[in-house]
Parts: sequence; C-alpha cells; structure tokens
Amino acid sequence: MSNSTGFWQNIPVLWDVAIGQESSNFVTMEAILSVEHLTVTTPEMGVARTVVEDVSFSLRPGQVIALVGESGSGKTTICKALTRLNPPSFTTNGIVRFDSKELLTCKHQILRDICRHRIRYIFQEPQQALNPALSIRTQLLLSSSRKTHATDDLHNVLAAVGLQQTQEVLRSYPHKLSIGMAQRVMIAMAVLPQPSLLIADEPTSALDASQRYKLLDLIRSIQTQHKMAMILVTHDLELAQLYADDIAVLRNGQIIEYRTTDDFFSSPQHTYSNLLIEAMTMTNSDKRHLAKGKSDDGTA
Repeated sequence: MSNSTGFWQNIPVLWDVAIGQESSNFVTMEAILSVEHLTVTTPEMGVARTVVEDVSFSLRPGQVIALVGESGSGKTTICKALTRLNPPSFTTNGIVRFDSKELLTCKHQILRDICRHRIRYIFQEPQQALNPALSIRTQLLLSSSRKTHATDDLHNVLAAVGLQQTQEVLRSYPHKLSIGMAQRVMIAMAVLPQPSLLIADEPTSALDASQRYKLLDLIRSIQTQHKMAMILVTHDLELAQLYADDIAVLRNGQIIEYRTTDDFFSSPQHTYSNLLIEAMTMTNSDKRHLAKGKSDDGTA
C-alpha cells in the first residue's frame, strides 16, 4: 500500500496535544510565508480605491493564523493576492515571499508549480471552484502533486473528509453533488498533495453547525500531522479562538490587531476587537439561554 494511503489511515490525530507540543517552537522556526506591506487597489469610477492597505504578517510551518473581520474587510482579497488570483484590474504591491521565492514577481511557471505542489486553497464557493466538465476522480488526480495515485488513496481521502459511497462520488460530476459534498471534495483536493501552506477561505460555510466543527477538527488534524502552515479566513471569532494560533483582525482592508490567540482574548488592544469579543460572548449566551429554554419547557 502506498505511503499516502497510510497517511490518510492515521487521521484523525489528537491535534490539541500536537499544538501544545509545537507552538513553543514557532519562534525558532524560519517563516515559510512572509507578507510585507501588501497593498491592493482597484479602479472605481476612474479612481484607484484601496481595498487592502499595508498588510504584513508571517507564518511558520505548523502555524495557523486566522484572518478575522466582517464581509468586505479584505480577507479574501489578501489570500488571492498572495498567488496573484485577484482580477487583472487589481493592482498589487508589496512583498510576498514563500520559502525564499517572491510570488508577486516570479515567472508564471514558477508560481504555477508552487500552487500545484505547495500552496493549496479551500475556496468558499466549491460549486464555482470545481470544473463542471470533469469527474471528481479526474479533478482529484489533477490536484495531486503525484502523476498517479492508487485507487485506495482517492477513496481514503474522500472517506477522511466524511464522504460515503466514495466510488459513486469519484464517478460523479460537480452538478451531481450537494453543496456540502462539493465542499468536502474541495477539502480533499486541497490536502491530497500534502501542501506546505493551506489557505482555507470560510472552509465550512456550506455546512450546518453540527458538521462545521467536525470538519474543522479534521482539517486541523491533517494540518498538524503534516506540519502545514494555514491561513484560516473566517468571520466567526469562536472558530478562530478554537483553531488558530494567531489572530489578525481586519477592518477596511487594514490589520488593526495582530496577536497570539491567547493574548488577543485575554487583553484585546483595539476597541473594534473588544466589540467583536463582546458580540461573540452575547451570541454564545443567547445559545445557552435558548438551549435552557428548550430544556425547561420539555421540547428538547
């Protein structure tokens, strides 16, 4: 049996234990991704509008940073800018260095090879990201860094992300899948090559609450086991608290606070960060009251 099959059979792992063992080593590791003064503008009625302004952060192997903020704050634009995926009308300046390669200025072939083998995305809208003309089997094979894959590898990666009847899924085309199934396929395609950097843009937005944490546990397990760096894009501060080592809060295209997760929640520095934490606390309180109410009136 192939090595990658063994890799999938070892999932899930106890990622919370692994995090505790590795987090103290981040400061001694060299950054695999370094973003410096990233600025993105787009033309609007003949005037350049700044959508991302002077953003800087770095990531080391095994580290997870959450980009947190409301819709339109620049989270997705930043992630797409890293590998030049924004529309051609966007202008991007700054430095994006991945493992000594400068991604904003390198040749397209070099960037293509890096994105195929070492940087992978989980997009927010899987139905738009999947190719409607290709079967899931073909898309999984194309997404891999290996020229061939044993059939067991493909079945195992689909089963690992919670898909059943994997043979039928492999034969299917994207329009035959539900949104939740398509999201799981996207996750499988992203992690199959075991990349160095995983960019997860609202990776569970298509799933219900009961499945959201289960799938994020799985993503975190894979990421930790293979020591992938990960950027987690989310508007959900509770998810960021559970799954990220560091949090960068974005507002109007700027990082207004960037700290370790523990420091952020114990002593937020920015007024907007305080508001986000208060909103999260109020939401959790509402959930508890609702659950208690159902219990009291005998309906649950």
